[in-house]
Amino acid sequence: MSQQTKWSQFGTLITVFFFWEFVAASNGIFIPFCKTHFNLDQFQSQLIDTSFYGAYFFGSLLLYLFSTISGVDILNRIGYKNGIILGLSMSVIGAVSLAFIAS
Repeated sequence: MSQQTKWSQFGTLITVFFFWEFVAASNGIFIPFCKTHFNLDQFQSQLIDTSFYGAYFFGSLLLYLFSTISGVDILNRIGYKNGIILGLSMSVIGAVSLAFIAS
């Protein structure tokens, strides 16, 4: 059985990942700002990048452990679209809170 590709949904997903990568690429600009604003040495400034990508690792690990222990696949229960929306919302909350801390 052949299914037709829903190009509008595909375009939306590409746009979402573009903005998500924009946030990730902004670390390259944000780290030197934090280094000068908070008087950080090189090791401390690289901890910002490590914590950013470490959050993906630990978040996915916690999701896996919770799903395994509870026997419920959380992502299938809430849906992929809502999962992406939840992830982007968490990114926005983190970025806004960092903006308030830096100011």
